[in-house]
Amino acid sequence: MLLTAVLLACVLQATARKNNQQNGPQTVETAEVVDNFRQHVEGLPYLSEATVQALNDEVVAHIEKLHNWKDREAYAKDNDLQGFLAREREELQKQKDGLNTLLDEFMKQYDGKVIADSAACRDSLQRIVSDKLGLLETNLNLLEREMNAKEEGGSGPSWPLIGGIVGGIVLLLLVWALVSARKKKPVPAPVVTPPSNNGNGPSTNKTGEPAIVVRRKTATILKKQSLEDVMDSPHYMKIDLEDCCFESAVRRMYIKDSCVVDIYNMYARDQQNPANAKEYGCMVLGRWVYDSENSEYYVSLEQVVLPGDDAVFDEYELNFGGKIKLKILEQLRKLRRDTNLQYDLTCWVHSHPGLTVFFSNADSNVQDQLKHPQHPKFLTALVIDTLTPTMETGVFTYHRDMTLNTKNDLKKLYSLKEWYQWAQQSIKEDTPATLPPSTKTEETANVVDTQTADLFNTLADAKEHTTACFSINLNKDIVVDLCMALSGQTNGVAGIVHGQIIKKDLTEYVAERLSSNDKEEGLQQLGCFVVTQHFSIPTVRKAVADKLEKLKFVLVYTTADGELTSVPIMGGDLCADDSYYGKQRLEDLKLWTKKGR
Repeated sequence: MLLTAVLLACVLQATARKNNQQNGPQTVETAEVVDNFRQHVEGLPYLSEATVQALNDEVVAHIEKLHNWKDREAYAKDNDLQGFLAREREELQKQKDGLNTLLDEFMKQYDGKVIADSAACRDSLQRIVSDKLGLLETNLNLLEREMNAKEEGGSGPSWPLIGGIVGGIVLLLLVWALVSARKKKPVPAPVVTPPSNNGNGPSTNKTGEPAIVVRRKTATILKKQSLEDVMDSPHYMKIDLEDCCFESAVRRMYIKDSCVVDIYNMYARDQQNPANAKEYGCMVLGRWVYDSENSEYYVSLEQVVLPGDDAVFDEYELNFGGKIKLKILEQLRKLRRDTNLQYDLTCWVHSHPGLTVFFSNADSNVQDQLKHPQHPKFLTALVIDTLTPTMETGVFTYHRDMTLNTKNDLKKLYSLKEWYQWAQQSIKEDTPATLPPSTKTEETANVVDTQTADLFNTLADAKEHTTACFSINLNKDIVVDLCMALSGQTNGVAGIVHGQIIKKDLTEYVAERLSSNDKEEGLQQLGCFVVTQHFSIPTVRKAVADKLEKLKFVLVYTTADGELTSVPIMGGDLCADDSYYGKQRLEDLKLWTKKGR
């Protein structure tokens, strides 16, 4: 009996040891913990890649403005940059102070588990957050440096440092993309679901408030996500993408009439001179809403942004350059501020002159680079064969499974010419031909007929025209004023142009008087007259920086060649594409003034 008991005890001890080995603490690899932490950080508003990118974009836009603004202090005050820095630094310090708490809370899920090389693992997690916070701190220091730069002879922004920042962000985005690819299930963005509205797009919620989608947190106040003013507007062409694309993630596009005209004007020259047709493109800003119930998007196309002077467009080359990014950022900031609505890049456009409508591998790469980090599937693309009789246009979007449409997926093509005819009629119908005297406004009083009046249209010979500044018409008096202003004037702003705005089918300007005053009785401020030795957009922009928001165009006289260049304002900035410019010798304008006198 004693021997039996001893043997039984030995068996029980061996069984217990075996069970302890099988049911002991689970071992977790360091790589798994790090990957999970990266995903966890992406869900934190302040530390996500979207927030890092948004803050960097905002800082770079402010630096660019400070660098070119004539009165730095006024710009900093108007945009409350000191307050912005104080708020961001306070939040940054909170994140630093809470780093250990963040790591402790995250590691609680691994209680009872064994992490291989736990000390090195925690160091890796801490480094992930520290790198992000260090990048944000560098951004803020760079902005403060530019704010403190002297008005004259300042060192200016450290572009190599900015390049390093951007490079760091790109690296972080690549790492994030690799981690995201390993996820089994994507983390959905927080949304407020709009009612289906009988298939007619998002409408209002139960309380009657416009349905919205909550955007990622950025350094600025979140804006309302809404298309309520667009859906029933006669000035937006409605395109149901289920009619032209299979399984499109975008259900409907709303294209503004003025946007259609601007796109058409970009490509009209290809029809007139097909031998010199080249690929060309632009970006389009608008708004979007997400219907989470049906997993589909509704987008608007509202404002064209043209590339900068560093863009390269050739017969088979399409390079938008880097300057267009700053133009987009600045215009988005202005639109969001003025409307309190969440504008984004909703479309990009390019041409395939004579090559038919299709989406190449290079086009797919551009699409992937431009997509929104959290809602990539709302981005659309227009491809136009400008050498076909109707200017055939294809709409390309993401499928619901995130693959891109191909030529074979298109059910139909559209005609840009037909869109243009609709847009012209839409704009025309919005402007009454005559108004009763009691309802005349400042813009319609004393209207001048630019076709019959004795005026000189300085944009008549421009290759391209925009709806926002279709013509700049000088009367003979202002030509004399321009010549008189040159006496004793070296470089800089030589006067303010005043006159009338005529809105018919397209917006035209009549310049009547040049003075040193911002206001002239009975006239509106239209533009500036700038004198410089050689023409360059950065020089002109710096000269008019403190007046830019009030200008419709700038007249630039270059003393080196005696030429007057008319530069339209497009998207709140000087147009960088010289195909929209008008150029005349001032001596020729003098001769014109003498005719009929």
